[in-house]
Amino acid sequence: MRKLVMAEKDSLQLVTHHNHCGIAEALQFFGDRWSLLIIRNVLMGIDRFDALQEDLQISRNILTKRLNALESDGFLLKTPVKEGSKRHRYAPTEKSLALAPVLIAMIEWSQHWGDTSKSWSSVVDAKTGQAVKTKIVNQDGEEVTTSQMKINL
Repeated sequence: MRKLVMAEKDSLQLVTHHNHCGIAEALQFFGDRWSLLIIRNVLMGIDRFDALQEDLQISRNILTKRLNALESDGFLLKTPVKEGSKRHRYAPTEKSLALAPVLIAMIEWSQHWGDTSKSWSSVVDAKTGQAVKTKIVNQDGEEVTTSQMKINL
C-alpha cells in the first residue's frame, strides 16, 4: 500500500505498503477521454445515441464501444425508446449517480486552475440557483482541509 501523508502545508509524503489504489481502480472504468463525458451528458438528460454523438462530436464506433462498456460495467442502463424499437435510451444507474461529486469537483478545479479566459460550466441547486460546491468531511460530518488529511493507498 502507498500512503500519502501531508508532511507540511501543501506537501505530500509517499509511504509504500501493499494495498490497491482506489484512483487506479476507478481509472480502469473511466480513464479514457470519453467515459466521464458520456456519463456527464446522460446525467444532464442527453440520453440517445445520436444526441450523444452530436453533442460530444465523437465517432460512432468509439461511442458504441464506450456505451457498451459503460452498460456492461453497470454505469448506464440501456432501454428501447419504445417497444420493439432499434433505438435506445441510456439512463444513469446508482453507480453513475455516485460520480456526481467527482464531476462537480472536476468542474470546481477547472474553474480555479483552468484557462480563465473561458466560460466554465457550473452546477447549481435547481430550487435556489445557488452554486453547488464539494467539500471533504470526516465520518462525523466535520470539514477536513487538505493539510489535515492523509491518503492511504
